[in-house]
Amino acid sequence: MGRAHHLKETLPKNLRDSVDWSRPNDVEFVVLDYSSPDDLAEWITTDERLKPYRDAGILKFARCEGQTYFRHSHAKNMAHSLASGDVVCNVDADNFVGFGFAQYLRAVFGRRPNSVVASNRLDYRLNAGVHKGCMGRIALSKENFIMLGGYDESDRFRGWSGEDSDLVIRAVRKFLRPVMLRDRRFLRVLQHSDLERIKHTDYADTEDELAKIESLDGSNMRPILRYVVDRAVAPRVANRGRPIGAGSVAWYSDLRRSA
Repeated sequence: MGRAHHLKETLPKNLRDSVDWSRPNDVEFVVLDYSSPDDLAEWITTDERLKPYRDAGILKFARCEGQTYFRHSHAKNMAHSLASGDVVCNVDADNFVGFGFAQYLRAVFGRRPNSVVASNRLDYRLNAGVHKGCMGRIALSKENFIMLGGYDESDRFRGWSGEDSDLVIRAVRKFLRPVMLRDRRFLRVLQHSDLERIKHTDYADTEDELAKIESLDGSNMRPILRYVVDRAVAPRVANRGRPIGAGSVAWYSDLRRSA
């Protein structure tokens, strides 16, 4: 929502760095337009750089109408539900995946299918400069993602940050093997303000939300450790009794036919 200007920089490069045209069916990019107020839909469906990937079915685009605020957990669950692969990986709009990342994931899950791949939350160097904002990069099998109940859509994860670490902690508590992303070329992020990170959330522009972001920046470990302890006693499976990522979504192909 409202991040087309980031995708215009990251998505073409991410596609180039991830797609092996000798085996194009090995990877897909699902972009979810979560009621974005900018030109995301027009750009992603007309940009000539993206046309080969659209035509090959590698780049898939869907739109969810009627969302007033960006709800991270719900949007991520919705996008993951649309994915067709055996392994799902969240990539935030401001993230560069890096050349070879798709092959890296294939190798990890080929050896250990019950892994959870994530950025190292205790590495403070990943919370600064060109790496700040990489903590949303989490990959696991779709089967295990569903088993965990996806991202927690409850009110405890309103605003920005928290739902991704919660998923990793629950995965480890369910005995998935943690694999930390150590290659920095896979963890580069466009630099921008924290205010932009929360712009479209229901806590947008509040001092409390910005303070929460600053408390989790890695320079002070106490809030992070307190968060880990808190999540360690929380339920292992999220969204019990509720469908994850529920809502109406239209694929680009359907939107085009109805236009």
